Amino acid sequence: MSHVGMFCSKAVIVTLLLTFNSFLVAQPDRFSEVVIEVTKVTDSIYMLTGAGGNLAVSVGADGLLLVDDQYAAMAERIAETLANFSSTSETHQSLKYVINTHHHGDHTGGNDFFAKAGATIVASERARVRLLARAPSEDARLPVITYHEGVHIYFNNDRLKLVALQGHTDGDTAVYFEDANVLHAGDLFFNKRFPFIDTGNGGGVEAYLSSQEKLLTMINDDTQVIPGHGPIARRSDLVAVHAMIRTTHRSVTEGIEAGLSLSSIQEKGLEDIYQSFAWAFISEAKWIETLYWDVIESNAVH
Repeated sequence: MSHVGMFCSKAVIVTLLLTFNSFLVAQPDRFSEVVIEVTKVTDSIYMLTGAGGNLAVSVGADGLLLVDDQYAAMAERIAETLANFSSTSETHQSLKYVINTHHHGDHTGGNDFFAKAGATIVASERARVRLLARAPSEDARLPVITYHEGVHIYFNNDRLKLVALQGHTDGDTAVYFEDANVLHAGDLFFNKRFPFIDTGNGGGVEAYLSSQEKLLTMINDDTQVIPGHGPIARRSDLVAVHAMIRTTHRSVTEGIEAGLSLSSIQEKGLEDIYQSFAWAFISEAKWIETLYWDVIESNAVH
């Protein structure tokens, strides 16, 4: 790959990250208007939405367990929502664990708040390394339980299978509540949307697809799937996004093999059936750009 190509590729990554951060972090005024919405998934598991990634909450006799915790500015409102889960037992209401599906701020911003309140932070070792690089202060609340391949947590009469994966970043985790048959896929699944693949932090299209394939083998048609972003889903929704990524990746690859430039492929666009996958952060043009540089870099390596 030429130096120009490498420079352009890195510039794309930096631009995407800056745009992603500005899109997600926004202004405090925006957070002041955000409402935490609660969706009952099973008798013991709930999905919370607000600003940033979707959350999962396990509620039971052992207490509360939270998957992801959005932005720091949202922490108090999330805590207030958790306190509303009714119980006569104080122990029942206490938050015991926070699992980070990866290191991005819209999924981990509440770590400091909840760790200071007594919760144990759990994440993959690679996610911990990324969190440490992002906030190397001695006061930063980092995960204290980590793993390289995965770990089980027995909590609220369920067994949680935490699986270390890659694709969105190099430190992703999916959380499968085995007895409840509920999967929190983190940002390895943007439901009905083009995904954001953070190539600057170890993500990649092939790894993303490979991780989705593993998730699909773990679940069945009755599994309720909580995506990192987007509405609650089923296995068929994950299959549809997986197929979209494969098809659009193939389309961009064919364009490159035909000698088309990035701008030419963007001008041509994707099939009409994929127009609905565009959203505020990842437009069709940005998704094509992600695929384009992924193919270029893969060809350079091989």
